[in-house]
Amino acid sequence: MMTLYIVKDAIMPDITRISSPLLEKLPMAVMMADVSGRIVYGNPRACVLTGYSATDLAETRLGRLFPDRAVDATATLAMPTTQDGCTTLRRKDGLGMPVRLYRESISWDGGLYELVALLDRTEEEQTREDAEISALIVQATDRGILVLDPQYRITHANRALTDLLGMEPAALHDAPFGTLLSGGESDIATLRQFRRNLARRTGFEQDIHTRGKQGKDLWLRCAVTPHYGADGQLADIIVILHDITHDRQLRELQRDVVEALTDQLSLREMLDFMCRRIELIAPDCMAVVMLGTGGVLRTGGHGALPMPVLQAFDGLEASTAGGACGTAIVTAQDVVVPDFTTETRWPALRDVAGQHGIVAEWAVPIILRNGDVAGSFSLYFRAPGQPGAWHRRIVGACVHLAMLAIEQQRSRDSIIRLSYTDRLTSLPNRMWLNRRMQELSTRPSTAPLSIMVIDLDRFRKIVQALGQGRADQLLLELATRLRNGMVGRDVLVRTEGDEFVVLTEENAPDVTLLAERIIHNLEEPFTVDGIPVSISGSIGISTHHGEGHDVEESLRQAYTALAQAKKAGRCCYRFFHPSMNRQADDHVILASALREAIADNRLTLVYQPQVNLHTGELHGVEALSRWDDPVLGMVSPGRFIPVAEETGQIRALGVWSLRVACEQMAEWIAHDIPVPTVSVNLSAIQFQDPDLVSQLATILHQTGVPPERLIVELTETAMIENFDQTVNTATAIRNLGIGLSMDDFGTGYSSLSNLASLPISEVKIDRSFMNGFGSTGNVRQVVTAIIRIGHTLGMTVIAEGVEEAAQCAQLRDIDCDVIQGYYFGRPMNTASLDAWIRERRAEAVPVA
Repeated sequence: MMTLYIVKDAIMPDITRISSPLLEKLPMAVMMADVSGRIVYGNPRACVLTGYSATDLAETRLGRLFPDRAVDATATLAMPTTQDGCTTLRRKDGLGMPVRLYRESISWDGGLYELVALLDRTEEEQTREDAEISALIVQATDRGILVLDPQYRITHANRALTDLLGMEPAALHDAPFGTLLSGGESDIATLRQFRRNLARRTGFEQDIHTRGKQGKDLWLRCAVTPHYGADGQLADIIVILHDITHDRQLRELQRDVVEALTDQLSLREMLDFMCRRIELIAPDCMAVVMLGTGGVLRTGGHGALPMPVLQAFDGLEASTAGGACGTAIVTAQDVVVPDFTTETRWPALRDVAGQHGIVAEWAVPIILRNGDVAGSFSLYFRAPGQPGAWHRRIVGACVHLAMLAIEQQRSRDSIIRLSYTDRLTSLPNRMWLNRRMQELSTRPSTAPLSIMVIDLDRFRKIVQALGQGRADQLLLELATRLRNGMVGRDVLVRTEGDEFVVLTEENAPDVTLLAERIIHNLEEPFTVDGIPVSISGSIGISTHHGEGHDVEESLRQAYTALAQAKKAGRCCYRFFHPSMNRQADDHVILASALREAIADNRLTLVYQPQVNLHTGELHGVEALSRWDDPVLGMVSPGRFIPVAEETGQIRALGVWSLRVACEQMAEWIAHDIPVPTVSVNLSAIQFQDPDLVSQLATILHQTGVPPERLIVELTETAMIENFDQTVNTATAIRNLGIGLSMDDFGTGYSSLSNLASLPISEVKIDRSFMNGFGSTGNVRQVVTAIIRIGHTLGMTVIAEGVEEAAQCAQLRDIDCDVIQGYYFGRPMNTASLDAWIRERRAEAVPVA
């Protein structure tokens, strides 16, 4: 309780004269109230504190100034206060003011009064609140806060820092600042830098490497503020620490990936590297990049995701059926699967993921700068839930990096394509050929490699006549024609001007056929701006066998062979190797001899019987061409038929076969020999001949053979090459009453789909199905299916190549109609066939 000293001679008998110069000058507010609480006096400071004027204050009671207190009958303020007398004054404007209250009961002039003194505590209260708020901030913030003394010892560490480091506050108290460092080689340098920065006497920032819970590496950014006393000496150091581990990890990842981009790694290496780095800084997930190449998902890069899961995605359609990855690509939207166990889409993928403990996935589209969606970036988790903020930061950065990597690869591919592509024809160029030759020279391989150099004959004269522009147009059309003639893995290259090179791994006979086809294609006239242009070409061929290819030598040999071809009169081809030359010469000789054999009617037909499997009766015969040349000897159909097709003689050969077969059928009919039908196999080329139907009608008319006694066989090749034309021709043949048979059925990919569209009367199961027919269940099932399809379509089914009784019995069990093969008879001339028929009729031989 404060003691008030009131000067006696300042007290006047009249209450209105209570004021004195001393009270008026006091820095505290002083008021006196009677027993009713009415204020009878207030000094100027009281007016300032309460906001009342002296007149208004004289009409005011203490209860209004202190509404939480009351005045009792003894004139004592019954107002509980804190131990230090703190309370709240209610000002005239209604605002509360924190004050410290001092009071004294006095007796004066026979009356009882309360003397009240007040000190303004506003500044004191603000300071206290500021201190409390500061303490709250220090303890509530997620930033670590340290206070160091001038010797860099820790005098205070807040809870956020001790939690981050996994230490008790006591372990840090009075410890040196170096205690926070990781214990690595850089600690001394860090402390030196810290002291150098402090010497500048200003605030600064510095990153330090430390250890967190369980020894985890942490990077902290320190915002350091030195505090100096009035004497200018360092009093303490305030350090605010922020965990930048994720920032640093992400920055390092981005830096490493950008460095990898500049190192020209392949896209796969680049994306694999990125995924592995992600899994290092986010070990709770597995990263995968899927590329939507050609509308199909392909793995672009991955980390630790189990291989069966990758294989389940690889090859899926890049659509909503392709899991979250495919959906993200096709929709260009993020796809989150928080829990595979509740996901109803993609059951197969869900099952595979579940088998390997994968519970959740987040897929983000990789959108290129031109708007194309190139793929998806996915994180897989072994715990359910949404991706966290850290995962989103990682993916946000890495999707951009993946986009850059893909665009870089595309740019690289585009540059390579331009470097290795001929600008006029878009074919590979000489640079590509050189690179390919280097690759082949180091590749171990037993496959043959042939190099064909094609050079146009007298092309300079064509350029002079047409001009360079039209000559380029001619070269473009020529390149298109040559490219369309390539098959399999053959590669056409334009090396320069009018020179082209073909790389092929075909065997020598196929290389020969390819060379003849090229020569034939070149002979067909071109039209340039309405001008017909005829050109020819010479070809040099070099073939290499064995492991590894000395392609430089092979190319040189091909050019040597090209020179030989030009010396031979142009418009031809030559092999460098003597044995290959002999084969080529044999081919030329064979073609010439065949033309003479057809013209002189030196070929013959033999006939193989076809027997009804259920009755044992002769169903018909198939006519087969044979060639016994007086010079070349017996030439197999496997040799001369391809030559006939290549040289265009197959049309003449087919017409000859049809005429001879019909003439023989007419003779059988005249002599009452029971041969129900004769089948003649026609080439695919003949089915494209618009004169075929009229030729058939003429032959039937001239020989007098009923059309139902003739069956024309076509192969699937004829159907594939020009299906519409084949259907039209086949329909016209059937309209003549001639039977139509599908030969070698089951060996091609389109037979089943197109069989119903053709007016076929019978179908022949290829002889290749008889290999393993009795021992392989799958072959038997296929043959059974073909028989059922044929019967469903109303066709007779013939099995070729039957050589064993067991095959016969099994075919009967599955309801095959007719069999053909060595079991009943080899192909025979007419005399042998007549004898074979007489013997079977005499013995009434049943089917075994």
